[in-house]
Amino acid sequence: MEEESRAEQTRGHISHELCRIKSNEHGQRQCGGCTELCSLLRWGEVQRRRDPTYQGTSHLLLFHSNYLELDICATTNKCDTCQVIKRAFLLAQVTGFGVKSLENPDKQWPIYAVLSIGKANDNLFLSIQSPDETLFSATIPLGRERCATTLDPTRGGGRLRTDFEELRQVVRVCHEDHECSSKYRWSDRNPSWLLEILPKNEVRLVSKPSRLVDYVVLSYSWGDPATMPATEWARIKAAATKSKNGLPVLERLHPFSRSCFPEIMQDAITITESLGFHYIWIDSVCIPKGTNWDTEASLMHEVYGNAAFTLAASSATKATDPLLFDRLAWTHRNKACKLRGVWLHNDQASLNAVRLGSPVSQRGWTLQEERLSPRILYWAGQRWYWSCPEGQVAELSQLGCKSTLADQQGWSLPQSFLEVCRTGDEQQLHEEWLDIVESYTRRDLAHAKDRFLAIAGLAVRFYNVKAESGKVLATEEYLAGLWRDNFARQLSWSVDKAADPDDNLQLIAPSWSWASLPLRVHTKTKHAFRQSEYFQFIRTRYFSAPGTAVTKSDWVKSQLEDILTDFRDRGQVIEERGRTAKVVEVQGRFRRFISDDSEKVPWADVEKKRGSRTGFDFSVLPGRPLHARNLQDGQVVSKEAHGGEIVGQLDYLSKHSIGDDKANLGICLPDGAEQDLVCLELGDSAMLLLYQKPGWPEAYRRVGVCIGYSNRKGFFYGCETRRILLF
Repeated sequence: MEEESRAEQTRGHISHELCRIKSNEHGQRQCGGCTELCSLLRWGEVQRRRDPTYQGTSHLLLFHSNYLELDICATTNKCDTCQVIKRAFLLAQVTGFGVKSLENPDKQWPIYAVLSIGKANDNLFLSIQSPDETLFSATIPLGRERCATTLDPTRGGGRLRTDFEELRQVVRVCHEDHECSSKYRWSDRNPSWLLEILPKNEVRLVSKPSRLVDYVVLSYSWGDPATMPATEWARIKAAATKSKNGLPVLERLHPFSRSCFPEIMQDAITITESLGFHYIWIDSVCIPKGTNWDTEASLMHEVYGNAAFTLAASSATKATDPLLFDRLAWTHRNKACKLRGVWLHNDQASLNAVRLGSPVSQRGWTLQEERLSPRILYWAGQRWYWSCPEGQVAELSQLGCKSTLADQQGWSLPQSFLEVCRTGDEQQLHEEWLDIVESYTRRDLAHAKDRFLAIAGLAVRFYNVKAESGKVLATEEYLAGLWRDNFARQLSWSVDKAADPDDNLQLIAPSWSWASLPLRVHTKTKHAFRQSEYFQFIRTRYFSAPGTAVTKSDWVKSQLEDILTDFRDRGQVIEERGRTAKVVEVQGRFRRFISDDSEKVPWADVEKKRGSRTGFDFSVLPGRPLHARNLQDGQVVSKEAHGGEIVGQLDYLSKHSIGDDKANLGICLPDGAEQDLVCLELGDSAMLLLYQKPGWPEAYRRVGVCIGYSNRKGFFYGCETRRILLF
């Protein structure tokens, strides 16, 4: 109630003092809030006079009472500075929902400004802050040179809607002057079904034409059904194409109105049509219900690889959001603005900010949609961004001081995976896969059963890089999200923090695979690694009953020899088989993680914080072996009597005690069972932490990992080498 009362007091509040307008020494309109900004600039001048090398941040200062007040000052009072700052807040919003939220009456809290003095650049940081959090933020770069304003989005009476002519030119240049198609197009095959765009706002579903046509692919988020009305979710589901006798229903094969689709699909069709393309592929529309979804998922590398471009709906939070709406950042003319001899600029948002700030980036399926697309059009809240392997452009990219977005730091190439696939660098290819895993595990899926399906196209593309010769590979094998040729390295993934064992996916994937983790768990895959000379992958094994084994590797090879010699189809088979891998046999140096005579102590007794760093102090039991476990994040430490400590990270929190049925599944290590931990050496400073599978000799489940144990480099010296089974 107190929060609502404070919001009510703030709503509609306008400070006449902060909105009072006058002209400054540069002949520009300046409000009371700008006068406050000038005081920050004076503070910066004083610091620089005292010390030319000064770097630091000013105190927090009230700029305006709320965003609505800023809007009035920019729109009604025509304050030049407020127009720049308003645009900065709008440009910082990736989604259309974010733009609307700025005017939300419940989010009208004070706007504060801070001046940051840096070695190379100075910036004004502005934020809208409630008592509990920062709701919105914006950055205004400051410069001594005036920015060019010749490219004005409001020339000719305003430009709140997209001018497709500029975008058409960008697409045309890419298709005609770049080598994207010749280098990255996967094949000459169209998707099984495409949506053809017809006159009079009609569309129809067509079977793949005999020749490859230029089509656009839509990458978007359906949204969370739990956060929307049932009627809205029903509209999204109703867009899917039904089938009868294995074919789409007749209503979809004849012309029908595009208005039956949710807003995001309607606008995607409009954008596609406005750019001169006549076909679009939308997942739920072009994969009819009843289609073999497993097979279609493994063809995504073709669907996205052969497209004219992928339209990433970065501005939308759900399928019922529009893509086309007024871009309010361009309400006011783009004019040069100056305070106390310093020019204020509107900076470009980086492509990374758009990619990571979009709801699409939180969806598991869209990872491969981006990584498999040679050309991507990111449709953000206030402008579009185009990315291909040969260039990146933003709408009105010449706005501001920097003529091209490539000049900005923080830009990365979404097509880096495709580029490595093209060059065939095996080491870099495996590094790209680790990057894919790290990004993918942080994303969500509507259905956990899609864990492997949502990256099937990436797996097929990966395998096909190695199979370009058309021969059956002797060693490479896809194993539940890992690759055999780099198996030790890929086994050494770790979690940022131990996960909830109740959410595990070990019915879908084995414990040694990252795919067995709950959804949206942050993993780490990148660290210095050199494989141990003692580690060896033996084979993939399947078990029908305790004590009996069937080797699958030879069976897979014989099956591959019988299928089509086209390696593109072989990659699909390899991926489909790899999803079902459950058990592997490996060999390496093996030992207990904690000695028999070690004494367990509370974590708080050994963890010591020294300033911002966290370390250990083992003076509680000097000269004696001990171990401890952090039940909050899953860390476990083992310390020999006179040796260095070694710290492991468990995959799961301990929620069950020894003797509990769930603990006996081996999904997590029960509290008190630390001395039952054994470990397998993977590399010079990497090991798996294992827990024996009850009733299975030499069979173990992964429960964690230890990386970078520099204090115990000789941990495996003289240890026995054993063959074990990983489940």
